Amino acid sequence: MRKFKGITFNGLHSYKDLGMTITEKEIGNPEKEKALVKVPFSDVEYDFSELYGDQNMSTRTLSYTFHVFDRRVNTPEQVNRLKTRALNHFMNVNKMIELYDDAYPNWHFLAEVRDAPSFNEDSIIGELTVEFEAYKFMIGNEIEGNDIWDIFDFDFDVAQTTKVNIDTFRQVFLINNSPTVVSPTIKASSDFVIEFNSVTYIVEKGWSSDPDFRLYKRLNVLNVTGEGTIEFSWNKEMI
Repeated sequence: MRKFKGITFNGLHSYKDLGMTITEKEIGNPEKEKALVKVPFSDVEYDFSELYGDQNMSTRTLSYTFHVFDRRVNTPEQVNRLKTRALNHFMNVNKMIELYDDAYPNWHFLAEVRDAPSFNEDSIIGELTVEFEAYKFMIGNEIEGNDIWDIFDFDFDVAQTTKVNIDTFRQVFLINNSPTVVSPTIKASSDFVIEFNSVTYIVEKGWSSDPDFRLYKRLNVLNVTGEGTIEFSWNKEMI
């Protein structure tokens, strides 16, 4: 039996559950949002795009055109029933949620349908085009530091330890290989103090996160003081 690739969104697969094949798709890319200021009466121009440590980018558009056809009951009425089911499934989401594209294994998008889908019907065959507004980056399915060898990607992954034992003091080295800064979630067995980029962060026992604590696009060296185990969790992001 031939297996067709598709997308999984809102709990259903476009082919396995809805019976629709993809005839055309376009995975759009985000645009840089530049903050350029030109000095009056001069050719000098300053770029403040990374004023807060990261380059701002726009959202991206994911466009899928589906072949709507039922091999078992090939009537115009059934085509419209399938279209109605698909529309209600894709549109019944009011925020960006996970979208998994079979052509991008180990990754997912965060997406939502905002504009009206288009539908063309030709007797017993229909064509449904759905556009998703998506978060600017793809997100890795597995957290960084996992040791799942079968899915290790030599182009994008980094073999590193993100869970360490601390005996009074230790330097922790974390590599963020995403093209953007990331804010990890921290799990601590006791209270810790982290000194990073000349800033001191207090980490309390248990799970915590701080949007101001961000790993930059490079090797990050953390000076950690405390007793016990501390773990840093984040998912890499890629354009």
